[in-house]
Amino acid sequence: MDEIDFYLMDLESKFKKINPKEYYLSYSGGKDSHFLYWFIKKYLHDTEIEIVSVNTYMEHKEIRERMYKYADTVLIPKMKPFEIKEKYGSPCFSKIQDDFINRYQNGCRSEYLLKHIYGYTFVGSDKKEYKTLFKLNNNARELLLSGKLHRVSTNCCKYLKKLPFKAFEKETGKKAILGVRAKESNMRKSQYKSCFTKDKKFTPLYDLSDELLEKIYKKYDIEIPKIYEYIGRTGCAGCPYGSWKRETKVELDLLPENQRKFVIEYFKESYEVLGIDYKHKQERLDLGENKE
Repeated sequence: MDEIDFYLMDLESKFKKINPKEYYLSYSGGKDSHFLYWFIKKYLHDTEIEIVSVNTYMEHKEIRERMYKYADTVLIPKMKPFEIKEKYGSPCFSKIQDDFINRYQNGCRSEYLLKHIYGYTFVGSDKKEYKTLFKLNNNARELLLSGKLHRVSTNCCKYLKKLPFKAFEKETGKKAILGVRAKESNMRKSQYKSCFTKDKKFTPLYDLSDELLEKIYKKYDIEIPKIYEYIGRTGCAGCPYGSWKRETKVELDLLPENQRKFVIEYFKESYEVLGIDYKHKQERLDLGENKE
C-alpha cells in the first residue's frame, strides 16, 4: 500500500464520523474543494452529501463554470460587490490587518486595538511582558494614522461568501464540509488541528500536504482548471490578498476585458496603495477565453 492509498483509506475513515444527510460540501471550484467533490462522488460514491456553491460575482470564469457544473445548489449573496464597497470599504493588506484598520477608521481607540496598530509590547495581568503577535505593517500604519488611507474592510468576504452559507445552514440545519488545510497559513495552523471545528464543521483535509495532494491529482487524473498553470490558489479574481504571492497582477492579466475593468474599479484604491500595476496588461497570459 503506497502513501496515496493509505491517505485515501484514512480519509474514508474520517467521513465515517459524519452523517452524510447532516452535512454539505462547501464547493468553491478550487483544487481543494474539487478534490473533496471527487472523493465524495467518485471514491465514496456518496449521493447524500449536497454540493453547495456561492456565486460571489467575483470568480474567474473557469471557476464559476465549474461551480454551476458540479454544484447541486448555487447561492446568490444579498449584497453585490459595489454595494459592499460603498457601505463598508474594500480589502487591502490582509484580513487581520484590515480588521484592525476598519475598527480604527470606525472610531475605536481601545487599548487592545492600539497595541496592534502600533505593535508595541505590553505587560499582562500576570506581570509578564508580551509582544503583540499581529500588527500593522509600516506602510499601513503610516497611511492610516495620516488619514491618507481609503476605507478598508474585510466585509467583502463576509457578505459575498460567509453570510450566504450561514443562511443556507440556518435554513437546512446542515453543517459544512470545508476543504481547508492547516498548511496554507499560520492562522489556519492555529485554527485547524483536527477534523472538526468547535462548531462541528468538518475539515477532513486539515493535515493534507501540497505534495500529496498533487500526487493524488496526478494518479487519478482529476480535472485541474487551466488557471492553475498561472496561479497557486483561486478565490475572488484580483483580490489584493493575493499580492504577497505576486499573483494579483497575474490574475488581472488573465481576466476577460470586461471583468478586468470591473475588478480594477473595485480594487483600484488598494492596488494603488500596494503598488500593483493594473494599468498595463501582459497579453501573453491567455486562458483561451479572454475575448468577450
